[in-house]
Amino acid sequence: MKVEIFVPVSYYGPVEVRSWPTPSRQYDSRHGMRSMECGFEQCEAAHRAGFDSLNFAEHHYSINQLSPSPIFYAGLLGQRLPDAHISVLGSDLPLHNPVQLAEEYSMLDNLLGGRLSIGLLRGTPNEYLTYGTNPWESKESFKEAVRLFIRALTEPEPFGWEGRYYRYRNVSIWPQPVQRPHPPILLSGNSTDSARFAGEMGCDIGFSFQSPESCTANLEVYRQAAATAGWEPTADNILYRQFCFVGETAQQAERGRPDPNLFGGASMDYMMTMGAVGAAMAGVPKGTPLDPSKLGPPRFDPAWIGSPEQVLEQIGRLHAAAGMGRVEFIVGGTPSCPHEAVVESIQLMGETIVPALHADRLEAVNAR
Repeated sequence: MKVEIFVPVSYYGPVEVRSWPTPSRQYDSRHGMRSMECGFEQCEAAHRAGFDSLNFAEHHYSINQLSPSPIFYAGLLGQRLPDAHISVLGSDLPLHNPVQLAEEYSMLDNLLGGRLSIGLLRGTPNEYLTYGTNPWESKESFKEAVRLFIRALTEPEPFGWEGRYYRYRNVSIWPQPVQRPHPPILLSGNSTDSARFAGEMGCDIGFSFQSPESCTANLEVYRQAAATAGWEPTADNILYRQFCFVGETAQQAERGRPDPNLFGGASMDYMMTMGAVGAAMAGVPKGTPLDPSKLGPPRFDPAWIGSPEQVLEQIGRLHAAAGMGRVEFIVGGTPSCPHEAVVESIQLMGETIVPALHADRLEAVNAR
C-alpha cells in the first residue's frame, strides 16, 4: 500500500476568533511566514520517514490551511525535495478558469519533472462564499470543467469549446505536461454521483473521512462506471483520506485529535449559511426550507488516533471494506496541535505505520 500525507500548512500564531472566515486583522506575518516554513518542515520529515507522496489542497480565509494557491507551494517544495512525489489534491475547480488551471498544472508537472498527481474537487460549501461562485450550478459546471481540463491537457491541436458554462475560441496550452497523456487525476468518491463520474472519466477516486459502508457502496458504482467506459480500476486508483495521529500510547496520541470546530464557527448563522450552500451543491431545489435542528458540523468516520497498533487495526478495518491501495494521513491537522508534536508523530509513523503498510501488514507492527 502507498502511504501519503496531506499537509494543511496550519497557522501557528495566536488567534482570538476561530471562525470562518477568520478575520484578517488577526494575521501576523511573522507567525505566518514561520507557519509556512513549518509546512515545509513537516513535508521534509514525511519524506525522510518514507511517505510516498506529499500532498496539499486549496482552501481560503482560514487559519487551518494557509494554502489558497497550493500549486505555488507545491512548486517551491519540489525545489527543496527534488526526488519527492507531490500531489495537489486538490483544486476547487468551479472557482477557476479550467483552461488556465490546466496550463498551471502542466507547468508544475514540468517543474517537478513528472512527479505530480492532481486532484480536481468541487470544494467545501464555505469555498463558494469566497469568489461568488454559484453553488446551484457547481455540479454540472464541475463536470464540464473536468472534461475541458482533460481535453486541454491531451488535445494535440488547437480547439474551440462551446459548452454551457465555458466558452473558448482557442485552446492550445503550452507547456504540455511531462506525463502523457496527463498526470494522474483524482476525483471525489464521497457521493454516488461523483463516484460514477470518476469511473466514467477514467480517473482515480478519493474518499475523505467516509464510513466503510459508504466506501463499499460507492466503489461498486465506480467500478461499474469504469467497466462501461472500458477500463478496470486497481487498488492504486483508490485513495482514502483520514485524520491520523500516532503516539507511543493512546493517551499521548490524544493531543493530535482534530479540533471539533475545524470546519468553521458553530453559530446558527454560520450553520444556516453552510446548510443552504451545501443543499444547493447537492441539487436541493431553490426555496426548500432548512431544518435548523438538523444542521451542525460535518459528521465523519472517527479519526485514526492511538498507538501504532491501534491505528493499524483501524486502517485494517477500513481496508477490508474499501480495498484502497493508497492511504492519505492528515497528521494533527489543526493549529491546536503544535508543529513539534506533528513532526514527532510523523517520525513515529515512519518507524511503525509506514513500513507496515508498505509490507501490507495491517495486523500488527513489528518490534522496533
